Amino acid sequence: MKFTKQELNNFIELYKQEFGDELSKAEALEQATALISLVKLTYIPMTNKELEKSLEACKKIQSC
Repeated sequence: MKFTKQELNNFIELYKQEFGDELSKAEALEQATALISLVKLTYIPMTNKELEKSLEACKKIQSC
């Protein structure tokens, strides 16, 4: 996967803020690629109908 220099720098900064460690550019590229791959494997978009159903169920139990 290709990332711009700015995207990689942003990832490095976010990683440092979250975990307190600074990644090299190579490490950042590896970690960012792994993250995007995981998201692609697990993310399934909701339809509007599914969203409405979920929000209605949430309202019924008042946890939204």
